[in-house]
Amino acid sequence: MAVDTIDQPAKPAASQDSRFQRYRVRTGMFAWMAHRLSGVALVAYLVVHVWGLRALTDRASFNELIAGYHAPIFKIGEFLLLAAVVYHALNGLRIVLIDFLGWSPNQKRLFWSLGAVAAVLIGVGGYPTIYSLVEYFFLAA
Repeated sequence: MAVDTIDQPAKPAASQDSRFQRYRVRTGMFAWMAHRLSGVALVAYLVVHVWGLRALTDRASFNELIAGYHAPIFKIGEFLLLAAVVYHALNGLRIVLIDFLGWSPNQKRLFWSLGAVAAVLIGVGGYPTIYSLVEYFFLAA
């Protein structure tokens, strides 16, 4: 609480912007937030996936569900699921290397190195999905 004095007037209340400036979103903070978000997304996916499997009671409902998975929105979701799994796994590996092997001085380099590995894995693993989307939207006759 600021008090007015003759020598020094009270400072105005901190603006909304200055309060958020103390949280410097650097590599470690970004990795931490993205790891939590990918974890929540994966848990949500698992709940929906188990619920969807529970609804399968016969061959007809299974075939209907599989036919729905060929829609473009599910292809995009499949690619995002792959990206979330790869990021979450590699960032978990980064956390283990930092916590248990003392690689914290190299955390920024480690983040970007594993990010490059993740990009390659997502690119290779997601190629069939991306190709099917390109084929659906741009190459369909």
